[in-house]
Amino acid sequence: MRLDFSQENSMHLLYPFARRFIAGEDMPSALQSVRKLKEQGYESTIDILGEAVNLPEEACLARDEYLYLIQNADPFDPSLDISIKLTQVGLDIDRNLCRDNLLKILNASEKHTIRFDMEGSAHTDEIITMCLELSKEHSNLGIALQAMLYRTETDVEAMMANKVSVRLCKGAYKEPKSIAFQSMDEIRERFITLAERLLIEGRLPSIATHDEFILKRLLEFIESRKISPGTFYFEMLYGMRRDLQDILLKKGYRVRIYTPYGKSWLPYTLRRLAEKKENIIFVLKNLIRETLGAQKIH
Repeated sequence: MRLDFSQENSMHLLYPFARRFIAGEDMPSALQSVRKLKEQGYESTIDILGEAVNLPEEACLARDEYLYLIQNADPFDPSLDISIKLTQVGLDIDRNLCRDNLLKILNASEKHTIRFDMEGSAHTDEIITMCLELSKEHSNLGIALQAMLYRTETDVEAMMANKVSVRLCKGAYKEPKSIAFQSMDEIRERFITLAERLLIEGRLPSIATHDEFILKRLLEFIESRKISPGTFYFEMLYGMRRDLQDILLKKGYRVRIYTPYGKSWLPYTLRRLAEKKENIIFVLKNLIRETLGAQKIH
């Protein structure tokens, strides 16, 4: 028997899995998901799937979709956080094109934080530089930083000095040991150190993790320092560890859900699985935990 590994067949096989973790293939579906989350007490950051466009017109189409999203977001969630990959709006084509597209988006979105997603290390410098440059004139700017990179401690300090809101994550991209921690123990400890720094002095940081070890340590820190729940977010992926999302919400914390949508869900799904073999195990464990009603964190 010959196996069919065509993209069409891959999409057919993977969509039942992917739809748990994406909020639909179009904007109306995503905004309805955002509204449902809001009704349950969650806030959202929305991401239009897709990155690394090759043509200026593709970058401008992506920009226009973000502008349309901003125009339509308020009735669903006035506090919606919007995530964007710079390669999606032209970073790999021309820096000035990317900058112009970002300025149009920032100028249209005074009510919403526009958060630059972090990408692979080949783009880290450019993303950091662009963020710091534009933050001088735009207070509604945020960024995602990866705890696994050695440089992130310095980047966190730079963002706090410029009052840029930081979403801290472990980092999903596979990076060499010359620039990144490799062991999970090291990444966890660095994450906790950086998160504590942000919780004390950061501007409305998001602590983006599903790791119960990290969450327990940080909850102890938050309680010991009497840090107000209104000064930060816990952030988790759409469809991932909904049991933990519910626990944190019931404890009185602000929980934001990273909510992606779009027709480019296949690369997103495959990348999540391919970046690290642990991701596959992680997803399967989460599905089992939720099916069994597993709830921890005390």
